[in-house]
Amino acid sequence: MRVSKVEIALREHPGVRDAAVVFREAKLGERKLVAYIVPNADYWERVLSETEEERKRLQKWRKTFDLMQFGKEANSSPLAFNIAGWNSSYTRQPIPAEEMREWVDESVREILALQSQEILEIGCGTGLLLLRIAPSCKRYVATDFSSAVLQRLEEQMAKLERPLEGVSLFERSADNFEGFEPESFDTIVINSVIQHFPSVTYLVRVLEQMLEVVKPGGRIFFGDVRSLSLLNAYATSVELFQAPPTMSLGELRERVLRRVTHQEQLVVSPTFFLALRRRFPKITRVEIRPRRGCFDNELNRFRFNATLSIGRETGELFEPAWQEWPAEGLTIEAIRRTLEKPGCTMLALKSVPNARIEKDLLAANEIARGSSSRTAGDLRSSLQKTETRGIDPQALWNLADDLNLFVDMSWTSSREDGSFDLLFRRVPQSNQHSRFSIAWPEPASISEDLLHHANTPGQTALGGKLIQELLDFSKQKLSPDTAPSAFVLTDAIPLKSDGELNYEALPLPDLSEP
Repeated sequence: MRVSKVEIALREHPGVRDAAVVFREAKLGERKLVAYIVPNADYWERVLSETEEERKRLQKWRKTFDLMQFGKEANSSPLAFNIAGWNSSYTRQPIPAEEMREWVDESVREILALQSQEILEIGCGTGLLLLRIAPSCKRYVATDFSSAVLQRLEEQMAKLERPLEGVSLFERSADNFEGFEPESFDTIVINSVIQHFPSVTYLVRVLEQMLEVVKPGGRIFFGDVRSLSLLNAYATSVELFQAPPTMSLGELRERVLRRVTHQEQLVVSPTFFLALRRRFPKITRVEIRPRRGCFDNELNRFRFNATLSIGRETGELFEPAWQEWPAEGLTIEAIRRTLEKPGCTMLALKSVPNARIEKDLLAANEIARGSSSRTAGDLRSSLQKTETRGIDPQALWNLADDLNLFVDMSWTSSREDGSFDLLFRRVPQSNQHSRFSIAWPEPASISEDLLHHANTPGQTALGGKLIQELLDFSKQKLSPDTAPSAFVLTDAIPLKSDGELNYEALPLPDLSEP
């Protein structure tokens, strides 16, 4: 049998999108047949969506959150500020309390701006939002799948000087909407939760039920969403921080790749929410914003908030005259001077470079080029000497406050460099509370396949399962002398300019096993 027929046979497996089979040298000059496999994302998503696989992954997270509440940190938490388990990816230590307090305050500020009276919060955790927002609501229903977390929340509520009226707590998974009446909430809040969902299919299933219980004219607030567009920049930032100075850029590149591919959490692109709007007509508007905050941490750098408007839309849709960010760049002082000019009532800029992640992107590009002689220490040293040319979004919010202007910022464009668009505007006092919808720049094309806008959590474990299936599959389909001895999963089959297989670009397999 020819090798090409082996490839054809392997492509019959539903988990295989593409395949290449080659001979590789093993020990003592022995040659082994190795199959390089590009997995089928649809197949992996189906596996993740199987009831048993979902149950296992959710149970894993439930156990993690339960255990957090039995530790010293949770026992000694101040009232209404239980942040046990919020650890830095960089140091693996608890995120400083002042940084977490800012994170909470900014989330609360954005939700309160929705002026909600009947809120459903999915995954309320220890009540960091509930305890601050519920007093201003008529009705607040909160769910969480961790019994230990809800017990801690009930203990905190019992210690409040004034009891919270209209608050109901339910222990249930995010996809359980049993007993909730249709169109019974004006706002649904799901903050820092979806990263723990087992799959994007599960997320869509939860959203479909949200759309049933939210009122026309209501909102769904997705807070603290990890951005797929910035996943590589995030992985680079963390691995470079942790790397010893002598580590080569080649090894650092492998560590970054491992962190991306071994990701256990669900990470979605801003484009996911734009694709949702196309699939579900009830979603009439999508707003995607960088997170506010002065602290330089992963919560502000690589995450965003997305607000979906449901049903009828009132208010003006405004299409600004967008100005491209100039090649020579702008400073905060230059923007201030423009805004202070007589008669300036509006400034719309797009593709504003993001100073928060500028050096992370530079590091990612340098690591990708991978000079074998350079080390992590060399790279850190050169980055320290590099001046950023971008703007920190928080500096723009501060400028707007200083000049008594409104500023809106958006990541709707979903650019991989993390740049954002902004609109400064001076609004007459009489119009300050009117609904104002901005036509933000969007990507030229958006895939309707929702799987394209998210990663596959637990890809490593799924990969091992797929390889075992392929071993069994090849034994059934192929003769012993044509069945591959080893399988290697890869993102793509490398090709030369003439379309032929680029053998040299294939990753080396581990052929140490007999």
